[in-house]
Amino acid sequence: MKYFIIFSLVIFLGVMFYLDILKNIIDSKYHSGLIVVPIVMLGELFFGIYFNLSVWYKLTDKTHWGAWFSIAGCLLTVAILIAFVPRFGFIACAWAIFASNLFMMLLSYFVGQKKYPISYDLRSALFYTVVAAILYAAAMLPPIESTLLRLSYRTLILLIFIAIILKSTNGTVAERSRSIPAVARK
Repeated sequence: MKYFIIFSLVIFLGVMFYLDILKNIIDSKYHSGLIVVPIVMLGELFFGIYFNLSVWYKLTDKTHWGAWFSIAGCLLTVAILIAFVPRFGFIACAWAIFASNLFMMLLSYFVGQKKYPISYDLRSALFYTVVAAILYAAAMLPPIESTLLRLSYRTLILLIFIAIILKSTNGTVAERSRSIPAVARK
């Protein structure tokens, strides 16, 4: 799951940093809807983590838990849509997916830790998430008018994130390869 989170955060930052370019592949009448992209992408990150966490009920042959989590997520989605779409429109749909997937992720984690405890590396997941959030804010907040300068600045920020990932995971990979017997490495 650690590497799923890392890879997903790189994709998130890449899409958000280059949305100025990516938006050119869709019709300009839809550009106003691009405000939901970060919300939906984070919601899908939560869904991916939920999918990773679902291994416990598959291993224990208690897949009914997946149905319960999905029903809970569905009910939350519908409640948010009914409560907020009339006032906030389509952005409420993005927040509904965000909240629903976050809720299902948390349910799966906490129930899973009681039914089939798995020691996840929460510290590194939190570390990469916080670093990505800080770099996202650093890249998006300064108003840079020049598209070339803005994209160059954001590219530098993305490279910094990748360098942090490589530096922090390099030791982990090296330690694991040393623990593998020499015969298995060949």
